[in-house]
Amino acid sequence: MTAIWNEILRILNESSVYLLVGFLLAGLINVLLARYRRITSLLTASGGRSVVLAAILGMPLPLCSCSVLPTALTLRRQGASKGATASFLVSVPETDIISIVLTLALLGPIMAVARPVAAMATAIVTGFVANRVDAWAGGARQRVTSGSTGKDATDAPSTDHLEPARGIHEKTVVESPPKRRWPARVIHFGFVEMFDDIVGQLAIGIILAGVIVVWLPGFRLESIVSGSPLTYLVMLAIGIPVYVCATASTPLAVGLIAGGVSPGAALVFLLAGPATNIASLLVLGRQFGRRVLVGYISSIAVVSVIVGVLFDRLLGPATVMSQLSMPPMAEETTSVIQIVASIVFVTLLVLSFRRTRQPLRWIAKFATRFRLSDNP
Repeated sequence: MTAIWNEILRILNESSVYLLVGFLLAGLINVLLARYRRITSLLTASGGRSVVLAAILGMPLPLCSCSVLPTALTLRRQGASKGATASFLVSVPETDIISIVLTLALLGPIMAVARPVAAMATAIVTGFVANRVDAWAGGARQRVTSGSTGKDATDAPSTDHLEPARGIHEKTVVESPPKRRWPARVIHFGFVEMFDDIVGQLAIGIILAGVIVVWLPGFRLESIVSGSPLTYLVMLAIGIPVYVCATASTPLAVGLIAGGVSPGAALVFLLAGPATNIASLLVLGRQFGRRVLVGYISSIAVVSVIVGVLFDRLLGPATVMSQLSMPPMAEETTSVIQIVASIVFVTLLVLSFRRTRQPLRWIAKFATRFRLSDNP
């Protein structure tokens, strides 16, 4: 238990400075995008250009997995294609400012560059596939409808499936905080709104990373799947259904690599995990249809595995392992800046839990499930 606690503290000290900088940058980007709203209008253009622009716009956007779905559906209601919407949905949760700086801190500069580049490629391919599948499905529906009724059913598409996005959007406008000066808006968004959205998952991710770093080597995972295609498929199978944000997945990737998983396989998890989860897939299936959803999942899976394999083959695991932020315990030193940043981060964490009462909700949910399991 002492080894796990020491590893958690080490990861916290290594990450806190970068996390605080990342939350500050998230607030700055949010203020800039709110001021220059014409950027979002580019996403409503037709063709492949909007898919690429959606991927570029989504990469630094300070939206977590909780807020990207209603935002993307709002863009869809405003005229964005399914491909642009899919590209945006992949790009936003896979990489953001916080996860990039955290990747730099824990995994080194090579992974910090490879991760957003791979995320952009995944988002663009997924967007093009979604547009192609939607066009094929639309053509099939048009032929069936024309043959049976003589009228093209796509002339007046229903907007009922977009009502949830409109409701969420209107609720967000009504409940928006009063107008503040831009420095106050930066601080509030970065260290209150954004912080509250992801800090619970982030804290769990850091704790699990400490456990994985200590215990996973004992399972000798490298002797079971390392060096075989099974490694990438296992990471894919873990990442697709699990709900994990890009920031929280980063320390988990450190633990996976420490346990014997190759950096390329860990990259598969970093790409597939944040972009997919059961909740979002259910919503996307209702909004996009089953054919587009299958294309969406397949694109993410195929591109992630290809990128992971190429990463290992071209660079080799030793390149990333040499930059991994996991020095031997005897040589480890903690600076005053890291200690102060850790104290500030933990203080913000406590304040966030007081605002959101998230731990109480976790306990209540666990108690409810425990009581239900006890009842015959």
